[in-house]
Amino acid sequence: MGIFNYKLIINHEFLKQFCPRCFALRSKAAGAKFRVGYSSGFTLTELLIVIIIVGILATLALPMLVKTLEKAKIGEATSNLNLIKTGQKIYFLEYSQFSPNITDLNIEDPNSVLSRYFYYDQDNTGIDLTVNFKAQAIRAGSGAVTAPEPYKDDKYYVQKDGTIHGRFTTNENP
Repeated sequence: MGIFNYKLIINHEFLKQFCPRCFALRSKAAGAKFRVGYSSGFTLTELLIVIIIVGILATLALPMLVKTLEKAKIGEATSNLNLIKTGQKIYFLEYSQFSPNITDLNIEDPNSVLSRYFYYDQDNTGIDLTVNFKAQAIRAGSGAVTAPEPYKDDKYYVQKDGTIHGRFTTNENP
């Protein structure tokens, strides 16, 4: 037989002393809590504490949620600026210069979408269109959905090299 071949004898009376229900039955102060006919539930104080904690957590999480949503909208602007860049490169191959406006490009006009967050435009001030172009996306610009105050009128730019400049990008405005 080996040294590990034995039966474990459990003393139920010994384990009963650790059972909260049995302990409560023996205790006068806590005994009423587990008696037959008592319905358990939450007190109003416990419910209010939980609601207050959830409210505090929600107020802490709300600014991060707004920032995350704004970054997602900027992802849309980045995608459209890359589309404009590609359209400009195709236009350059055909006409040996960049287009002065977005509507001349052979792409879907990003300003035609009704529920857009950015207004897309060319900023060709002081730029030789045979060498470079500068497309911009303006947050809550002409005809776009309004933005929360810290993000209103944010601008993102793309040029021939393809680098996008703006608030949430690696480079600041050129």
